Amino acid sequence: MGRPPSNGSPAFRFNMAEVMEMEGILLQHNVAMPSRHILEDLADKFSESVERKGKIVVQFKQIWNWFQNRRYALRARGNKAPGKLNVSSSMQPGVDSTNQMRNVLSVPGVMRSDSYKSYLEFEAKSARDGAWYDVHNFLAHRNLETGDPEVQVRFAGFEVGEDEWIKVKKHIRLRSHPCEASECVAVLAGDLVLCFQEGKDQALYFDAKVLDAQRRRHDIRGCRCRFLVRYSHDQSEEIVPLRKICRRPETDYRLQQLHSSANDFANSNHLQKPAPDAAAAPQSSASVPIVVPEKKDPSLISASATSVQPGSNAATVPAGSA
Repeated sequence: MGRPPSNGSPAFRFNMAEVMEMEGILLQHNVAMPSRHILEDLADKFSESVERKGKIVVQFKQIWNWFQNRRYALRARGNKAPGKLNVSSSMQPGVDSTNQMRNVLSVPGVMRSDSYKSYLEFEAKSARDGAWYDVHNFLAHRNLETGDPEVQVRFAGFEVGEDEWIKVKKHIRLRSHPCEASECVAVLAGDLVLCFQEGKDQALYFDAKVLDAQRRRHDIRGCRCRFLVRYSHDQSEEIVPLRKICRRPETDYRLQQLHSSANDFANSNHLQKPAPDAAAAPQSSASVPIVVPEKKDPSLISASATSVQPGSNAATVPAGSA
C-alpha cells in the first residue's frame, strides 16, 4: 500500500527523562490517572526545561494522553479484566442510582447493565474536540423533548469544570480495546477502529476506518504490521502501527474463533497413538551369514551362496559344472 501525503504536522515526543518521571508518577498512583493539577504541574515543568524553554510549550492534553496511552498499554499486556462500571451514587438524591443507569443503558446502541456490579467500561466523544475519552463517572441523566437522552459525564483524568452532557445514542459506547501484538489478525480492511492521531499541538483518539493492512513477520519487538487508516473527523489518511489502534468490542468474536481453532489443533496433537505392531518392526540391516552344510560336495553349493559370505572357506564352483 502506498504512503499517503503527510498532514504536515510533526509528531510531538517526550524525551527519556520526562518519560521516566511520568512512569514513576504512574506507578505511585497504581496505574490510575493522576489528578489534573499533577498533570498541569508536569506540563509547566517540562515547558521550562532547558531544551524546551522558549521553543515548545508542553500542553496538559499531551501529558494526559501519555498517561492514557501508557495505561492502555499496561492493560493490553496484562489480563484484560474489565474495570467496574463506576456510577456515582449522587446522581439524584433519594433515587436508586442503579435503576437510573439501567434506564440510561437500555437505550439502543449501548450495552445494557443488568446490575450495579456489572463489569463494563465506557468511552464518550467530547463535543469540544471530537475525540474519545474514557468515562470515569456517569453523574446524571436527562431526557430531552427530542427523545434523545443525555448523560452527564466526567472523563478520566479531568475535573468538575470539564464535565459534559453527552448524547447517549451517538456518543456513548463500550470502551475500545488496545491491541496486543498477537491480535493484529483481528484488524481487517473495512473495520471501524479508534486510532491515535499525533500532531504538533495535540495527540488524541479519533474514529477511523482501516483501508488496507500490510502484514509483516513479527520479531522480538512484537507486531510490525502496518495499517492505512482514514480518520473520520478530517478525512486525512495515515499509515500507523498496531500500537496506535484500538479494536471495537464487536470484533472479539474473531479472536474467540482463532483461539478455539488453536485449541482444537493442540488437542489433536495429544491424541493417543496406537502401539507399534511387532510384525511391522523394522528388520536389522546386518547381513545374515549362510552356513554351508557339512559333508556336502562343494559343487552342490551355489555360487550365490558363496558370494554372500566374503572370506568363507567354501570352494569355488568350477566353470561349466552347472
